[in-house]
Amino acid sequence: MIEDFSNLLPFADLIALRPSSYAFRIAIAVSAFFASLNIESTIKRAICFVVVLLTGAGLLLTGITHGTVVDILLGLAGLGAAGYSWWFTRH
Repeated sequence: MIEDFSNLLPFADLIALRPSSYAFRIAIAVSAFFASLNIESTIKRAICFVVVLLTGAGLLLTGITHGTVVDILLGLAGLGAAGYSWWFTRH
């Protein structure tokens, strides 16, 4: 069974954080993204927009400093989601 994990070592270079950290960050960012699309509550929308923006920027900076592809892609997706929520609430 342990020999099976030796095949996964090349994939470990694609991420910089623990997998549980990604699950937590993605869950928070997704819920904040959908909450930021709520046009009825200005305070909640602004706070959730900042959460999505900071999560995307943090993952992008982590990916750039560590040279990890998955972090860069997740960071760009987070920044894109923040941009979309900004655009959606303005139009």
